[in-house]
Amino acid sequence: MVLTIVRNLPLRRPSVLSPRSLRRILQATDGITARIFRLFNDLAIDAIRSGEERLRDEVVESWRPLGEPAGAFA
Repeated sequence: MVLTIVRNLPLRRPSVLSPRSLRRILQATDGITARIFRLFNDLAIDAIRSGEERLRDEVVESWRPLGEPAGAFA
């Protein structure tokens, strides 16, 4: 799933993530699909704004969600 998401991000340069980064993604998102998509959207936006145009292990390691995660059901 992660590979498919990364391939479809609107980034100009190829992104290569290490197994350590993939573990970090699962830890940061608790494996919840919506949070994984949010993480990649946030990282892609930052990569475009910075001009890097790719995802790197360092940005995955430093990613923190903005605000509190919203529950799926109220």
